Amino acid sequence: MAFRIMIAAFAATLTGLTAANAVDVPMLDVNRTCHPIAAEDGALDTERCLKTEREAREQLAREWSGFPAADKTMCTQMARMGGLPSYVQLITCLEMKREVAKLPPDRGLVSRPSGLPTR
Repeated sequence: MAFRIMIAAFAATLTGLTAANAVDVPMLDVNRTCHPIAAEDGALDTERCLKTEREAREQLAREWSGFPAADKTMCTQMARMGGLPSYVQLITCLEMKREVAKLPPDRGLVSRPSGLPTR
């Protein structure tokens, strides 16, 4: 019963997001991600998991328009891989892509190992 209340509260929070942001940010079924925690460790960890996922989605709703479309597509696909979707994973991927994009294009790195013979 308490688990159903948590799911309903999570859904209600998502409904409260602005319409424009809620449409753009992908919907992920984080209940599947947080549910195994409930089976193993009890409801407290499930509540914490759902709260963390809700907060990550809220942050995504605020920042979504600032991420490049290609990054959003790739990171959303990654966040859905493995059958346990996660907004935390999605926003982490997007933030990492953003930070990598800030690096100078040529940092003296080569794409092949040096000192190895080539044919």
